[in-house]
Amino acid sequence: MTYPEALEYTTSLLKFGIRLGLERFRELLRRVGDPQTTFRAVHVAGTNGKGSTTTFIASALREAGYRTGHYLSPHLFDFRERIQVDGTPIPPEAFARQVERLRPVAEELSRDEHYGPTTEFELITAAAFGHFAEEGVEVAVLEVGLGGRLDATNVIPPPLAAVITSIGLDHQEVLGHSLRQIALEKAGILKQGVPVVTGVTQEEALEAIRQVACERGCPLYRVGPADGYAYYTSDARGLSVWLPERPLIGLQPALRGSFQQANAAVAAATLNLLRSRGLEIPQEALRRGLERAHLPGRFQVLKLKDPPRTLVLDVAHNQDGARALAEALGHDFPGRKALFVVGMKSNHDPAEFLPPLRGQVERLWVSQPRTSPRPVAELLEAAHRLHLPVEPAPSIPEALERALEQADPGQPVVLTGSFLTVGELPEPYRRLATAADR
Repeated sequence: MTYPEALEYTTSLLKFGIRLGLERFRELLRRVGDPQTTFRAVHVAGTNGKGSTTTFIASALREAGYRTGHYLSPHLFDFRERIQVDGTPIPPEAFARQVERLRPVAEELSRDEHYGPTTEFELITAAAFGHFAEEGVEVAVLEVGLGGRLDATNVIPPPLAAVITSIGLDHQEVLGHSLRQIALEKAGILKQGVPVVTGVTQEEALEAIRQVACERGCPLYRVGPADGYAYYTSDARGLSVWLPERPLIGLQPALRGSFQQANAAVAAATLNLLRSRGLEIPQEALRRGLERAHLPGRFQVLKLKDPPRTLVLDVAHNQDGARALAEALGHDFPGRKALFVVGMKSNHDPAEFLPPLRGQVERLWVSQPRTSPRPVAELLEAAHRLHLPVEPAPSIPEALERALEQADPGQPVVLTGSFLTVGELPEPYRRLATAADR
């Protein structure tokens, strides 16, 4: 099987299972040798910040000398970004080999009425576990795909630590319509006695997490801007994370944006906790990990040349993400309104996404990503209700070129609204994004 064939087969599978639950996926893994039992793990759930937090943690573990797996979803530019070992995406031939091994097992299960068809995410997750096992991964940092309780990643044995980064109203059609319901779904990753670190601040959501942690005997470690197991502050020296043993003073996290301070602090607290779980993570490795992390598309500022322009990439796609993006723009570009290019997926609502950005918008171009698009008419309607100057464009790349042509040299052009939208970034901007900060 070639890599294109493996990718085609994977993406042909169902997005969601006909039968809810993890029984089918556990059986699939059992039939291929339970690769998820070959490594220790850190399990990360949350509405926003999962990708950044897992990246910070994985980066520090590599700096500490551990062979580190990193499982992300979704990808931005290249499908292979989802499965990484020591920062290197899975080679095409390795992914093809994993899928070739898994396909007959998945097809056998699909013929069994008790189990039903394997989903796309289950197959990718199984491929990640198989790759980590083959590569001798010591610790894997796993990002939950959706929710937590029924997510395919939740088949792992009790991890070293569980993390819940944040809770917001997203994927409500699946996870529930209140912060409490969503928090309970994400707290489904908590396993008996395993410590949990959280950056959640809303009392309604935090109380739900406390409830599950208490039921399962999980020590709960809160991280916040004012108090908790760890807290963080920011001043002219940079970010400081005040840990119980020794504070980290004057950090310069590689991922920009004021909202990344919370993610970096949650990662630092988790890494500090891992030391009590038997991992050797020197303070300097922790610091270097935060300062060398690389994850494109999270408030990533690119300086373009010929003509000089400032391009900001951000995969925000819900209300909380939009608020964080607006705050970061106000901090990094004070007094300057931005030109926006926005495209959204069909399951995200522009009427919730655009209002937090209103004060940062000088002009807006809207289009739709090629797959799972939200109709442009709905984006236009939402923008008109906010009295924003808005224009439609036939494609994301064309909308971006129009914005870049009209921007002043110091004015940010912001590409946002979904992973799919930022994923349509044209060359050579994409090369610049993937090479930045390396």
